[in-house]
Amino acid sequence: MPRDISAAFRNLANAFEMMRGGDEASNSGQGGVDHLLGNLVQSLIESAEHPPSEVQGVSDEFIEQLERVPKKSLREDMSCPICSNPFLEDSHPLVVRLPCHKDHIFDLECIQPWLKLNPTCPLDRQTLVKKKAPPPPKDEEEDGEYDDMFA
Repeated sequence: MPRDISAAFRNLANAFEMMRGGDEASNSGQGGVDHLLGNLVQSLIESAEHPPSEVQGVSDEFIEQLERVPKKSLREDMSCPICSNPFLEDSHPLVVRLPCHKDHIFDLECIQPWLKLNPTCPLDRQTLVKKKAPPPPKDEEEDGEYDDMFA
C-alpha cells in the first residue's frame, strides 16, 4: 500500500485506463464497458485529488488468508472480472475467492489494490470484514470487590 493515499488511487486509475485502452476503446463498439471504465477512472482521479483522511480497506492479514483457488478447479471459460483475462492463460495463476460468494473469484494481483482501499466485494458490494464490537461495560461490582481486597 503506498504511504500516499493519492498514489494508490492514481495507480488504480492508471490500471483501469490501460484496461480501457485509452481513446482507442471508444471506437471498438464496447461503448457501455468503455463508458463504465471511463467513469471509474474519473472517480479514481477525483479521489486522488481529494483523498479521504482514512482508508477503509482490509488488512494485509485478511488478504493473506483469502481462500486460494487451485488451478485444477479452474475452467477454460473462467476469467477475472476485473481484467477479463482467462485465469488459465497464466501457467501459474494465483486466484482467490472472496468470502461473500463462492463464484466471486479474482486474480490476486487485480483484487488486492481494490481491497486495500475498499472493504467490500467489487461485484456485490458486500462488506467483507466485520467491525469489532465495543468491549462490554465493566460491572461495578467487580470494581467494588477489587477495591475491598486492597482496602
